[in-house]
Amino acid sequence: MKKKIRIIFFLCCMTVVLFTAWSAIRSFRPSRGKPYERLSAEEAYEYISYESVYCIIDVRDPKAYAGGHVEGAKNLPFEEIVERADDVIADRHMMLYVYGRDSEQSCAAAQKLSDSGFTSVTETGSYRDWILIGIAEETADTKAGSEETANDGPAQMNSGKSSSDE
Repeated sequence: MKKKIRIIFFLCCMTVVLFTAWSAIRSFRPSRGKPYERLSAEEAYEYISYESVYCIIDVRDPKAYAGGHVEGAKNLPFEEIVERADDVIADRHMMLYVYGRDSEQSCAAAQKLSDSGFTSVTETGSYRDWILIGIAEETADTKAGSEETANDGPAQMNSGKSSSDE
């Protein structure tokens, strides 16, 4: 009888330890050599589905943002990111998902936000990446012209939630 209780106790303890380790690993998403996380738009969308508090940041210029953006995204133009970040982002520890006109711009923006003291920054590539995975819709504006023009086209996220309104 005591042996069964010890086995049950041991199994319960192991379950708690494994669950704790799994939770810690799941919440820690480091990118090697970067102060911010790098995820594809698809991976970011998956994380957003279980995040309760987060902010999607569009670092393209206001004209591109006005032409279309991921639903719930806040516009924080790259050129103003350091000066306006605290006005747009309520909490320096909030999970931030950053996208721009291209991956280079979003990486630079994520770096600037990290350097400014934001602790949970995730770079998600370009606006076009959100279109390519089917989260945002491609329109005539995004189909025509160069890749840069395509990245600035209109879109809406099909589902998901955001703790921040436009």
